[in-house]
Amino acid sequence: MKYKHLDGLNEPQRQAVEQLNGPLLVVAGAGSGKTRVITHRIAHLIATGTAAPDQILAVTFTNKAAGEMKERVVDLLGFEARRVWISTFHSFCARLLRDNSEALGYKRTFSIYDEAESLALIKRIYKDNNIPDSQPSFGTCQVRISRAKEKLQTPDDFAETAEDFLDQNVSKVYYEYQRRLAQNHAFDFDDLLMKVVELFEKQPDILEHYQNRLKYILVDEYQDTNHAQYRLVNLLASKNRNLCVVGDDDQSIYAWRGADISNILDFEGDYPEAKVISLEQNYRSTQVILDAAHQVVSKNLGRMKKRLFTEKSGGDKITLLLCGDERDEAEAIVEKIRLGMVYDKAASDFAVLYRTNAQSRVIEDILRYKGLPYTIVGGVRFYERAEVKDILAYLRLLINPADNMALLRIINSPKRGVGKTSVTKLEAFAVSQGIPILEALSLPLESVGIKGKAKSELDKMVAIIRSLTLEVDKLTPQDIAARIITDTGYLRALEDEKTPEADVRAENVKEVVAGIAEYVERNESATLAGFLEEVALLADIDTWNNASSSVTLMTLHAAKGLEFDTIFLAGMEDGLFPLKRSFDEPADLEEERRLCYVGMTRAKNKLYLSMAGFRRRWGDFTGGPSMFLKDVPEELIEVERFNYWTDIYSKGARNGTQVRKPHAETHIDHVQEPEYDYDDLLPLGTSVLHDKFGHGVIVGREGSGENLMVTIRFERAGVKKIMAKYASLEIIGR
Repeated sequence: MKYKHLDGLNEPQRQAVEQLNGPLLVVAGAGSGKTRVITHRIAHLIATGTAAPDQILAVTFTNKAAGEMKERVVDLLGFEARRVWISTFHSFCARLLRDNSEALGYKRTFSIYDEAESLALIKRIYKDNNIPDSQPSFGTCQVRISRAKEKLQTPDDFAETAEDFLDQNVSKVYYEYQRRLAQNHAFDFDDLLMKVVELFEKQPDILEHYQNRLKYILVDEYQDTNHAQYRLVNLLASKNRNLCVVGDDDQSIYAWRGADISNILDFEGDYPEAKVISLEQNYRSTQVILDAAHQVVSKNLGRMKKRLFTEKSGGDKITLLLCGDERDEAEAIVEKIRLGMVYDKAASDFAVLYRTNAQSRVIEDILRYKGLPYTIVGGVRFYERAEVKDILAYLRLLINPADNMALLRIINSPKRGVGKTSVTKLEAFAVSQGIPILEALSLPLESVGIKGKAKSELDKMVAIIRSLTLEVDKLTPQDIAARIITDTGYLRALEDEKTPEADVRAENVKEVVAGIAEYVERNESATLAGFLEEVALLADIDTWNNASSSVTLMTLHAAKGLEFDTIFLAGMEDGLFPLKRSFDEPADLEEERRLCYVGMTRAKNKLYLSMAGFRRRWGDFTGGPSMFLKDVPEELIEVERFNYWTDIYSKGARNGTQVRKPHAETHIDHVQEPEYDYDDLLPLGTSVLHDKFGHGVIVGREGSGENLMVTIRFERAGVKKIMAKYASLEIIGR
């Protein structure tokens, strides 16, 4: 039988789509059509009668990607495809937890805390337990707890491995953090995954129910899965073993947030019967870009062997912009964009990618000066603005009255005359009574200092919340939100301020209602709880509009999965990209190399790489050319200079904001640094001092010259492998 949805697939894509049963690993290179393979495979499962739509689960990492998959599957199969469960990991787990919340002792109406709300709870725990805010910092504590959950470590598990004083403090906070989350009937992001795994492992009947229901599982971006996601997927697939994972080890760039590249590298070990299909034909970039990117990433050890090719003819050389300082770099980039727009390109054809958010400041300055429109992905999101989070907190209380963090956020928004001391006493009073704070507000509160006008205002607030709670299932979600902003006096308080800032905040509050109305329009069974869940699980990229007529600025991590006609990869200097801290860990340096590969392969037709000879970064900083620049073959690159080196030798030589006419060259010899004889400098037995790891002795060597890797046994840090060229080593004896 001929299936129309197979038309237009290349041979490896077709093989992946037609391989319906058993484990399948699709190694999908950048721009090779992985989403096409996933969606067409779903269509083929249904069209061949192999699976019913509701027996298929496809999971990915962003709502944007999940939405695109849904649209494509519906386009292929029509309305019945809507029954396929296509979701992000977190949305899938949230829905599963709501359906099985009682099995974990939670209410179905639990709240989901985002990172800001999680951090606020941690800060409160520090304060209540007199923990110094530097032992460790709030943010470090939050990250440590998050990493523990990604590894499926409970507070007890973490306590067993806590060796130093700081980890012991984290352990105490972790225990209390989980207790308060449970008290508030709330989960954080990591709980969503961890609790589902816990549910499956402790209640095999529930696991079996989902195994019988979801017989075919597809996972997108498998290289980015952490241990909890890995465990979840393998539990679901263990019965039927119909697991298709799609990913690219060369694009594994999220180790810093728990992603484990070994999940994809070891797939054949987990599933010995697995079929492996590689997608190497690229439909995005020119061969010049692909060849350059390959030379960068191929230096990594242990990667899956592949080489991307394209049938796209032609292609400009990569342009290296050598700039005097970061302002010259920004001016050069913006001038290239301006000239492109003068001819035939739109602002949205351009994206500027950088390693750290701090790099965007000067680029923004020049874009504004030149009057060019731009959008920053990863800036302050709409739903993270203070006034918006206030309204969301009110709405959360209607769904989950036990959410103390939501109540504490809005108890004085708008101002009700309740002092901080009274709030602290109120919180303690609620704890002593074993009841949520909202319930405690209905009791006499003279003992905690809340009386008179403050008590009267709080009584009004409680009455409004209770009244609207009864209306949640009767009124539309947007009507409930409109009542909140008016009945509580929140909107009136902003309007009464009569300042431009307050006017903007008032418009943002009104926009919440509009946002809920838009959510209702695109969801047949829309609920207020559903809206709050969707907002809680939004990622930066989910709110980015790629149809907007503006230049896009974003970090390299945020650019994953996107494509643009023209890419500028800024800050190609050692110490900035790759980051200096990666020099001491081979695995970290390999991830930086993969990140460079990801950035380069976002470009369809033109790629610019830029570096500054001098950069003001935490003081004067001159890192030299990035090692990645030297990996790009000379025949693929052309060089243009913009005040290059001028700022290093002559501070007065800069010419205002005018960009000098570039001097084109065809090689990059002049950015090569002097060769050093590391072999003679660092023989076995050399005693060294490292600025991070302390004293150590060289006990092993691999490679030679600038590729020399030394193994050092440090007194405190143990054994480390470090690239000699980039190590911060002081020789103290031989």
